[in-house]
Order: sequence, then C-alpha cells, then structure tokens
Amino acid sequence: MQTMRSMRWMHRRTWPALCLGVALASCQGQIGLRTGETPITPGEDGGAADSAAVAPLDPQRVTIHRLNRAEYNNTVRDLLGTRSRPADEFAADDRGYGFDNIADVLSVSPLHIEQYDRAAEALVDEAIGSAAPMPVRAQVECETLMGTVGQATTNAWLLWSNGEVVAPVMLPGAGRYRVTVRAWQSRAGAEDALLAIERDGVAVRTHRVAVTSAAPAEYTAEFMATGAGSSNIGASFGNDFVDMATMADRNLWVDWIRVEGPLDAGTAPATRAQWITCDPAAMGEDVCARQVLTRFARRAFRRPAPEAEVNAIWTRFRGVTRMHSGTWEDAIKLSMRAMLVSPHFVYRVEIDPSLTDPAPHPLTDHELASRLSYFLWSSMPDETLDRLADGGTLHEPAVLREQVQRMLDDPRAQALTQNFAGQWLHTRNLDEHEVNATLYPSFSPMIRSGMRAETDAFFAHFLERGVSMREFLVAQYTFIDERLAGFYGVTLPAGTGVRRVDLSSTNRLGIITQGLPLTVTSHADRTSPVKRGQWVLSQLLCAPPPPPPPSVEGLPTQMVPTGSLRQRLEAHRADPVCRSCHDVMDPIGFGLENFDGTGMFRSMDGAFAIDSTGELPGGARFDGPRTLARLIQDDPRFPRCVTKQVMTYALGRGLNERDDAQLDRIVRDWTASGQELRALIERVVLSDAFRLRRAETPRS
Repeated sequence: MQTMRSMRWMHRRTWPALCLGVALASCQGQIGLRTGETPITPGEDGGAADSAAVAPLDPQRVTIHRLNRAEYNNTVRDLLGTRSRPADEFAADDRGYGFDNIADVLSVSPLHIEQYDRAAEALVDEAIGSAAPMPVRAQVECETLMGTVGQATTNAWLLWSNGEVVAPVMLPGAGRYRVTVRAWQSRAGAEDALLAIERDGVAVRTHRVAVTSAAPAEYTAEFMATGAGSSNIGASFGNDFVDMATMADRNLWVDWIRVEGPLDAGTAPATRAQWITCDPAAMGEDVCARQVLTRFARRAFRRPAPEAEVNAIWTRFRGVTRMHSGTWEDAIKLSMRAMLVSPHFVYRVEIDPSLTDPAPHPLTDHELASRLSYFLWSSMPDETLDRLADGGTLHEPAVLREQVQRMLDDPRAQALTQNFAGQWLHTRNLDEHEVNATLYPSFSPMIRSGMRAETDAFFAHFLERGVSMREFLVAQYTFIDERLAGFYGVTLPAGTGVRRVDLSSTNRLGIITQGLPLTVTSHADRTSPVKRGQWVLSQLLCAPPPPPPPSVEGLPTQMVPTGSLRQRLEAHRADPVCRSCHDVMDPIGFGLENFDGTGMFRSMDGAFAIDSTGELPGGARFDGPRTLARLIQDDPRFPRCVTKQVMTYALGRGLNERDDAQLDRIVRDWTASGQELRALIERVVLSDAFRLRRAETPRS
C-alpha cells in the first residue's frame, strides 16, 4: 500500500513536468507553436489575392492543431478500442470561422493538462488492465426511491406520465456493468409502454414493455464504466398516452432496479493482448518494453517513432518506477500514459524544414495521412493510411483519390455529418435550443430527435449517394420518422425508422424548410425572420450581415399584437439605422414565415394572415418558400459558400484573400462537373492548400 501511495505521489507531482509541460516547451521552436497567439482574420495579413495565372497558389500555414473533443474521443476509440468518451468532460472547445476544429483558437490551459492526465490514466488502465475491483450486486426497490413523476405503490413506482425513477449506485471500478429492471405496463392505445434504461441521464438501451402486472418481466442493458464513482441508474417512461374515448391510460410500473458488475472483474481486457505482445521474463525487460512502446508510439504519434525517442520515454519512467518499487508493468503503463499527454498525441504536429524559408513545401505522407483522416473521420489514420504513408505513396494523386473514396464509404465518415454538417447547418444547436411548451405543445423530445435525424440523414444522402448539391435547397424529398411525419402532416411509405418521403405535394423542399434549421433560428416563443435570414446569408451564401449597432434595441414584445410579425418588423425597419441590415436579412425570413417557431406549417400569425412574398436586393421576387429556395439555389454565392465551408473545416483555419485563387479554381471545376459533394471533397484534398504548407518567418 505504501508503494502505491508513493507511486501516486510521484505521478501527481512529476507528471506535467515530465510529459506535456517540458515536451511542449522544448518543441515550440521546432513546430512553430506560439502560446497566446491570436487568430488571423480574413485580410489581416494584407496583400491581394494572387492570380492563378501568374503566381503559385499559396497554401499558407496552419498552426499546430490540438485535437478537439470530438477528435480526442474518436482517436482514443480507434487507438485503444475504448467505448468511453473522456473528452466529453474536458473544457469546451473554442470556435472560430463557425467550427471547433480551427487550430488558431484551440488553446491549451492548465485545466486541459489535468484532464489529459486523468483521461490517460483511466484509458491505459482500461486497455492494459488494473487491480480488479470487488464486484457489486445492488438491487433497489423502486417504491423506496423518488421519481420525477408518479408515486410509490406498495411494491413498485408508478410512472403515470413521461418521467423517470432513479437509483443512485456506487460503482467499485472500471469495467462492464449490467442493469436489470423489473417492470410492467398498463395498456392503452396501439403501442406498448416505452422503457429506457439510463445511466446519468443518457439512455443505454430502450425496451418495449408488453407485459402487465399479471406477468412482470425483466429488462436489461449493459454499459462500460471507466472508473469507480457514483452513477444514477434510471428507468424512464417515454410514451405516455390516454385514450380519451375509453379513458384507458398507458402507464409504466417499475418494481426494482439491479446493478451488477464489473462483469469482467479479474480478467484481463481483450485489448491487453493487442499491446503487451511479448513476455519480459523470456525476452528481457528492456527489449520487450521497447517492442511494446515502439508499436504504441507508432500508432499514438501517427508516425514512426525513432528509437531514441522511445528509449528516452522508457528510460525515464523505468527509472522513476524503480525508485518507488514499481514493476515492469507499472513502467509500461506510465510510459504509455506519457505518450497520451505528449504534444505528439494531443496535437497534430506538422514540422517545417526551416522556419526562415517561407516557400511552400509538401506535407510528409504521415502528416498528410493525419490531415486526411481528421478531415473525413475526425480521428487518427487507420492501418491502410499508415501503410501507404510508410511506403511514401500516399501523396500521389491517384492514391489520394482512391483513399478519399474508400474513407467516405467507411462508417467513420459519419463524423462529417456529426461534426462538419453539425456545425455548418447548426444541427448541434438543437439540443440547447429552448421551445416554449405552452405555445408549441406539439413539440416534444421525440420531435426534437426526429428533426436531428432528418437533417443528418438528408446531409448523409448527398455525401453517400453522389447527388448534386444543387438539389440541397430544392430537393422534393426528405428523410423522416413516423412522429415527424405526423408533425409535418405528410404520409410515410411502409417501413420503420427514418424513411424517404416525397414532398412534391407539400409546401416544403430542401434544407431551408426542414424543422431543425427553422427551429434553431427562432426564439423560444416566436419565429425570427432576422435569425432565419441571417442563417441563410451566413451558412449558405457566406455573406453574413454586419452586427447591429450597439444602440439599437430589439423588437419590443406586444402583449396584444397590433399586426403580424412581418408588419411589426417592417415598422422596426423604418428606422434608417436598422434598414441597411434588415433589408438584406428580413425578406429571406419573411419568405419562411409560413413555418412557426418549431417548423410547423401555418397560414396565420395569430389573427393575422401571413404574407410570404418578397423581393431580394437586386430585384428578384419570390412568392413563398419554394420560389425563395430556387432563387438561393441559383445564387452563384451558394456553390462558393459550400466550397468555402468544406475547405475551412478541412484545413482547420479560416480562409482569406490569398485563398481566393485556389477557391475560385475549385468552385469553377466543381460547378462544371455537377456539384457532387464527394467530388468537392476530393478536389479539396488534392488542392495545394491541403497537400502543402509553408513556414511563417518569426515576427521581429
């Protein structure tokens, strides 16, 4: 026990200095990291865009790029096989140019170092194994608990409306746990009661409870814990229903909740054999350690690790552990943890041959592999990319094209939907958006999740199917589930889950009439033509209006409206100070006023008829969302904006005037080829901006 305490003391006192702190300071000059550096805004560097005909295209520089939270989670998943998401607990990532993967704003704080330290310890213990905790088997009678709705009965907790009953449980350590819930329903309507087994408010597994009190049943779910600590294990009821004709009431009864685990206590994790590939007693401790750590460093650092680098890590931590009576395995685990807080893991490192020569130079194949994998997968390169990089062929255009198509066909390309489209189209904003339940009673958590699924499936359709992005604004179809179909008032074809539905006979088409963008660009209690117009201008046309003057007040709330929202906004626009911006934004928003604050179609704004006609700057007129969408589709700024958004996300930096020549070339070629999203991604990957970089001479 004393040895373990001294090891823990050594780890906490020496870790930042031994790992991230010293390493980061020592490599600042080599990789161009400047702490406290401010982002370069478009045009800040000065200089006009060079003509592609008279000068080479400038790839510019990208600051050393810290992994953001999504990239960190995906990287440790693919490196260590973990199902945990440690970065969800990290400090929030800053955003720049609309994305959270912009290198210039991804700073590192002392809090980050502590969080990397704790995550590395838990991840290595999970992958290699640690002292097995004593398993727990705790069963809690739900009538002794408290629920968010309902009441205790003599032998269960009755959830008479949507809500949950929660049992606090202390988990003894990392591992796999099984939750069992005994429950039954009282029937009403065509559906069975929906039981979600949750951990800390997140659903682990959902069941349909078909049984009644005559024959209760047990329902199970399993989850992975990364360490010891308390967890709230809940049973949630999600589809309350009352048949008003018969007064039958669907309810869920929860008898008890049982937690067992770790189920794998006392056994080595499956991932251990992936890394501990030799026997130190048979091979020799130092030889075996170098074999283990060289292989781990190759994957963790996303490049081959020189022998001297591995020797330095092993020698340092073997010496430290020996001072505190640590074992060979203690030193291995400490060395692996050191790599997980090294700048070469936490950052995507690209080394310039010279800090004084500003001439563009190609990325190494290993650097290119990382750029490509973090663009398409938000994660580390796989073994195929590693093999091509090791062989020095990845940079060849034909190989790059082949890899782009292979990677887009891989399930990991869902990261483009989650992280690129999630920020470009603001789908991530839906989770935090507030909706007034009194004014919009039809909006529910199921509708919210259905809207997210619709926009995700719609974007994925363009990514996976080779459909022209010209349809993105005017597609006569979408992808929705049964609940959202009822909300929209359309009929779904037979099937289950999210399905393609025809919209040709409706008032909807394309992205701008989907419930998600219409909802996140509204206020909690009303629509916002201003926000909707700003979203179209900023996200689809890359022409954001300037911020309002500080002295201008927003639209005042009227207890008894004297006109439609459009009429009140037009009165607001009479102020000359407001008119210049509102003349650009408001007409677009007025064209979408037929959709309320949650995207449901309407023809009246309270007692006032909705006028969705308008005229855009330049004289183009529209009559409702359909003609408005077609005007935006034909705007030459749209394909350029899509290209700019993709390039910004791919490069992890904002674009400026020096990118114009390259941007123009990609837009011209992409537009001529049909505007397929996969073709755009391929062109961005083959561009000079993606394959090259240049150093920036030190500032005097």
